[in-house]
Amino acid sequence: MFVIQSHFMGSFKLGDNINHNLRILTLLYQFQSQLDIGEKQVLCKPIVVFIASICEAVLADLHMRIRLYTLEGVKNVAQNVMAYIRSKKIDQFDKYIASARKHDFFDAGDTSFYKALDTLRKLRNRIHIQNDKRHFELDEYNAFTLTRQELAERVLEKVMKTMLAKYSRDRQNYACVSDFQLPWDEHFTKT
Repeated sequence: MFVIQSHFMGSFKLGDNINHNLRILTLLYQFQSQLDIGEKQVLCKPIVVFIASICEAVLADLHMRIRLYTLEGVKNVAQNVMAYIRSKKIDQFDKYIASARKHDFFDAGDTSFYKALDTLRKLRNRIHIQNDKRHFELDEYNAFTLTRQELAERVLEKVMKTMLAKYSRDRQNYACVSDFQLPWDEHFTKT
């Protein structure tokens, strides 16, 4: 487990709900840690769905801040980018990802990060058991794996750490959301 400061959030209630979902994830991880390797994978689907939902919420919050926080603005987002986003209706996970990619919010334009973020979105959409879009393997047991769970962890960790590093708000004035406690071992540590 490790903690990421939360003062990049604009919406207190959304931050509160993210923390609620992180508490659910913590219980799922605790239970998963007690299982043998074959059974661990059974919990990958709910874990991945929760992680992806949190990623979407963080991206939604950033876009909400860009649209509505006209006086405060958003640190490290150019005025022309804010004007562009304010002129668009960006309100779904795929649109948040496309916007983040277009403006390279995560300084990852030449990496596979945005593809991984979109993979996470598609996995989250596999909450629908019928899989009408035929994303990933037909058997859910093969679609939701420990490897994809780790990919989800890495994506959320990068999203939150980048938000804190690039788009944070003044902690003294805007630390109204409890810090985020992620229930896995940190993938990206400072060296």
